Amino acid sequence: MKNSGMRISQREFVIIIASLMSMVALTTDAMLPALGHMAQDFAVDGNAIQLVVSGVFAGHALGQLVYGPISDTYGRRRSVFIGLAIFCLGSLISALATTLETMLIGRFLQGFGASGPRVMVVALVRDCYSGPAMARIMSFAMTLFMAVPIMAPLVGQGVLLIGPWQWIFGLYIIIASLLLVWVFVRLDETLKPENRLSLHPKKLWRTMLQVLLNPIATGYALVSGLVLGAFLGYLSSSQQIFQQVYGLGESFPLYFAALALPTIAASLLNAKLVMRFGMYRLVQATNIMTGVACFGFYIYAFELENGPSLGQFMALFSIIFFGIGFRFGNLNALAMEPLGKLSGMGASVVGSSATLISVPIGVWVGMSYDGTVLPLVLGFAVTSWVAFVAMLYLNARYHSKVKNT
Repeated sequence: MKNSGMRISQREFVIIIASLMSMVALTTDAMLPALGHMAQDFAVDGNAIQLVVSGVFAGHALGQLVYGPISDTYGRRRSVFIGLAIFCLGSLISALATTLETMLIGRFLQGFGASGPRVMVVALVRDCYSGPAMARIMSFAMTLFMAVPIMAPLVGQGVLLIGPWQWIFGLYIIIASLLLVWVFVRLDETLKPENRLSLHPKKLWRTMLQVLLNPIATGYALVSGLVLGAFLGYLSSSQQIFQQVYGLGESFPLYFAALALPTIAASLLNAKLVMRFGMYRLVQATNIMTGVACFGFYIYAFELENGPSLGQFMALFSIIFFGIGFRFGNLNALAMEPLGKLSGMGASVVGSSATLISVPIGVWVGMSYDGTVLPLVLGFAVTSWVAFVAMLYLNARYHSKVKNT
């Protein structure tokens, strides 16, 4: 970490940012096995309880607009501390909730709080790296981060075996508290004093406009939102698909975790390939791969009387999640690359825009669940092809700026 002046190793830096990155995923994935129990306790149907997932992303979208400006003025560490404290408050409210409405308030605050650490991941990496090296560090962090989808549902299911779903929120508070102490003790401030910006409203507005008017940053934020939207639809409906369509019961977390393995493999591969082929080409290749596979599968499955088998479903989504391993990290890096020292505000605006775009897409895909996997497959197909076309447009119009990324 010579370029940042930090006293910790690059390995520990990657582990810390992967842990910060994982807060949103942990908040959603560990709760998935409990959605059926929560639907019964709150007396709502399976589609309505999906809001417990999308509520986190709504808070996450709004929170990102707050933490970026704060971090650009007061530093990255303070934003992490504030976010983790709000996350703990939201976890407590959720644990004590007796209605779906109260639960959604707590989940919104969880997402709002978790967005602080999540925004800081991109800003921290951007403070220390640029270009393909930035994408490489993000790929390593993404690889560690993907342990969360593997472990979190299993942990959530394990908690349900010994206690009620409220205990999962107690676990959230413990993890967030430990992470706060680790950051406080080990992570140095990466924002140099000369790069700090004023928190004056006019200055913030001008800075925000600089980000919003950057066509590459906003363009890739849109593409990220499309990809994230389909993924949110999967998260929202996965419990119903695995437990209702395929009748997996308590085995659901095992199959959910298995689909994280292709993403881990792709993230590791991306760290090597991105230096050779560039971020744009890798993302476009996976857009095509996902779009072709999903449309072909949809046409095939539409003709099946009893729908696709579990093995066929897992095969398709292994392809989809392999593509996700190339898309998320690279798209974030592509959006952040032209923003320079505006990385705090840039991370906020880009992340918030992508999440705001993803929430209605994810709710639409998830709520379209009709007892089959077809709406989810179609959602991935459509968003992949729209993302492909959008990136073609960006590359054609701003070729000189993106051709070397």
